[in-house]
Amino acid sequence: MLFDQVLDRLKERGLVKGKGQQRTDSAHVLAAVRHLNRLECVGETLRRVLDDLARVAPDWLLAQITPDWFERYGARIEAYRLPKEQTKREALLVQIGQDGFHILVAIYGDQAPTWLREIPAVEVMRRVWIQQYYIQDDQIKLRDKKDLPPHKQLIVSPDDPEARNRTKRKTNWTGYVVHLTETCEAERPNIITHVETTPATTADVEVTDIIHEALTSKDLLPSEHLVDSGYTSADQLLSSQRNYHVDLIGPVSGGGSWQAKADNGFRISCFAIDWETRTATCPQGKTSQNWHLRREKHGHEYIDIRFSPADCRACAYRSDCTRSKRGVRVISLKPQAEYEALQAARARQETDEFKTKYKKRAGVEGTISQGTRSFALRRSRYIGLAKTHLQHLATAAAMNLTRVVAWLMDGQPKAQTRRSSFAAPAPVT
Repeated sequence: MLFDQVLDRLKERGLVKGKGQQRTDSAHVLAAVRHLNRLECVGETLRRVLDDLARVAPDWLLAQITPDWFERYGARIEAYRLPKEQTKREALLVQIGQDGFHILVAIYGDQAPTWLREIPAVEVMRRVWIQQYYIQDDQIKLRDKKDLPPHKQLIVSPDDPEARNRTKRKTNWTGYVVHLTETCEAERPNIITHVETTPATTADVEVTDIIHEALTSKDLLPSEHLVDSGYTSADQLLSSQRNYHVDLIGPVSGGGSWQAKADNGFRISCFAIDWETRTATCPQGKTSQNWHLRREKHGHEYIDIRFSPADCRACAYRSDCTRSKRGVRVISLKPQAEYEALQAARARQETDEFKTKYKKRAGVEGTISQGTRSFALRRSRYIGLAKTHLQHLATAAAMNLTRVVAWLMDGQPKAQTRRSSFAAPAPVT
């Protein structure tokens, strides 16, 4: 593969090595599809199946439909004046659902050629119909929005069933996320060492181990990995050190409690934890009453600690500690190793040494900017995760070659911010 070949040549020439510092950041990537609302999605899904059937089995298709289907599905859904009233839109959604169910029943019936089920658009429609509809009393019903699958599973376009919709802060997009990892050594050019492409709904923290495993296979694993808070978690802090001997350097949150968010009151770090006796002591010297190991819905273990109602209700500082209607403080901790790793990371990020070292991470945002502005990284030119990833690999290879040429041939020094040719000779004031 081109990216790996370029990387191997750079390794041979000593321009990229492991054991140093590397940094990672992500960028959202728009899929090569239109953004569709729910009505357009199911309508286009059915229309694609009808188009494919009309090409490969026209006689069979005509025997399954009535003339009014040509009016509903003869042109792309967005070409119609879709009803604005919510009740009419829902009625059209149900009509499309009934038509699609009718076709699916016919395709999977005993009288239909079995090869019709192997048409890719048919399988996409089957999945979309499961997500959008359900059957009750032999009638197809539209699912309520709250009953739709999570965004990680929800198909939002029949043209690219792998693209996912996500909102991150103020940005909403349908597509993917690309993660770029690069070296950041002062004496060498910044070289992209790994490219990871994921559906938009994959969280950054889910990619940290994948990146480390890939860098291990390339013999390019860094000793220090600079990332933003999206890649850090208690699990990753431990995993990076234990499994890969990588110091994961990035900020961690202060916790999810209202005290931590408001930076006021008694947060969890104010409590003394005794792991041997399985007790916690509050800032006023009261010892916890209960200590239970529990498991959340995603399978992660946590420790649930509760204090005595009598102690909490009699405390003069209760308002700084809990807003519970029962007036009892409850704290949740990760298991000991993860808890201590988080506390150590929170303490470290307040030091001057951390702040100085972490400044280097900001440089990877320049790489994202270069990729999106000069190499069209933001938009996928192809359909599907695999082809989009291949595009990203080719883009990263081109970026690496451009940087090496600038480093070896043009003698351009690395700079925090590039200046235009006109701005460069401006007098310093």
